[in-house]
Amino acid sequence: MLFETPLISAEVGLSPPSIPTHIHKVSFRPGWILGKLALIGLLLVYLAGWLQDFQRVRSLEAEPTPPSRVITKYEAWERIYPRPDRPPTLP
Repeated sequence: MLFETPLISAEVGLSPPSIPTHIHKVSFRPGWILGKLALIGLLLVYLAGWLQDFQRVRSLEAEPTPPSRVITKYEAWERIYPRPDRPPTLP
């Protein structure tokens, strides 16, 4: 397959060119503009999320260490199933 490319001749002179060689007309389709706006919006949302993540990581603090006291199984049982304040009365 043969590709033909036109050669553009350049006019050199002191007077302006008599015939314009190329007229560039810029026309944007509505879909192109909406696509660019959507991409800009997604980029802004991404950057805002990245900034929030950076602030969250910067403000992280370690949790305080638990006390070194070890509770026994009896103390744990009492915490889970506390004794009633008064014993149940039998009829």
